[in-house]
Amino acid sequence: MSETTRAPAAGFDRRAVEAWFRRRGLPLFVRGDERGSRVLQRAVPSLVFVLVIDPLTTLVTWLLDVPEAELERRMTNTAYVFLLLTVIAVALVVPLLAGLGASAWARRMSHRGRYWLARVVLVLNVVVLPLVEWWTGLRPTVWLSFTIGVGVTLLMLFFVWVGAGSILAWGLRKAFAELGSVWRMATKALPLLVLVVIFAYFSTEVWQIAAALPRWRLWLVVALFGVLGVLFMAARLDEELRKMIDAVAEEKNDDLAAVLEGTPLASSVDGPPIEQEPLAGRERANITLVLFVAQLLQVVVLSVLVFCVLIALGALAIEPAVIDSWLGPGQSRVAGSLFGIELPLSKGLVQVSLFLAAFSGLYFAATAATDQHYRETFFEPLLADVRVSLAARQIYRARRADAS
Repeated sequence: MSETTRAPAAGFDRRAVEAWFRRRGLPLFVRGDERGSRVLQRAVPSLVFVLVIDPLTTLVTWLLDVPEAELERRMTNTAYVFLLLTVIAVALVVPLLAGLGASAWARRMSHRGRYWLARVVLVLNVVVLPLVEWWTGLRPTVWLSFTIGVGVTLLMLFFVWVGAGSILAWGLRKAFAELGSVWRMATKALPLLVLVVIFAYFSTEVWQIAAALPRWRLWLVVALFGVLGVLFMAARLDEELRKMIDAVAEEKNDDLAAVLEGTPLASSVDGPPIEQEPLAGRERANITLVLFVAQLLQVVVLSVLVFCVLIALGALAIEPAVIDSWLGPGQSRVAGSLFGIELPLSKGLVQVSLFLAAFSGLYFAATAATDQHYRETFFEPLLADVRVSLAARQIYRARRADAS
């Protein structure tokens, strides 16, 4: 070993650390030469998902691909409806379970076993599945079947290579985690937000404006609020991220050790002083996306909570006669709907609740990082998580350089 080459710190497990980054939705923190390693093996869950969902969705399309009159006639047949609902339910559940099962199975296999499993799944996707779909009539020509099979497989491999699968999996886990924090949001943020919108909620003009909007225009208003919220968040997150990057860059090994306690890098901090390395553009984009999605999920969950509270409040406190006096005779009997599902509520109540819930989300997005109450409860934990990721990147890069 040359004098300029240092041994990596004891306990540095590169693959465990890189898997940890991926689980946190940060695949682009993994060094480029490692990000492309074992792509096919890492793509096995995605390819198994495609292997199962492709024929099922094609079957659903085939069952529905009939003239409208014939479809209406079939819908009167209980056996046909039961078959269609069964296939749709299977198409929604089984592919996900198959992908998760393949992932769990692969983790228990040896390296050689994963090697052969990946190649078997690849052959099934690009050769066997296209032939079966063509032979059963689900695809009109064999060449179309092969083209779709190869194209989808290449697309899955590309997504795995760029880390889209890791980010998506992290996003789903984060979404479920936010659902688990509904009680915290209901007690910490909801009361203040309801106070903000309560006076507008009992305003005749707001009801008249919201109820008069066609649903497509109301969704455009909601989208406008969403765009404004994204702009607020993007500007604020960029500023906060710059401060966090500068703060982590100034920290010494002892500071990093405290931050990384309980992570795969906790035992790798001891060693030569860390030479700070600036974030690459892709890494900055990755950490910004993770922080943005985390806050966006908070905004969405809180907006849904506000919508539910306003619906309940309107049903309890506002009599049909009051709605008729605000909106016109008979308007309280016009049924509302949401995503095509008719609700036992008035259209005006649904419309105004949607409008004010979207406004509440915009208000929360604009104040979460500036209002002291919201910041301590919701924004600071996100920044603390980012600090851990940035500190881990510093150690990972340094120990990788020591080993090279």
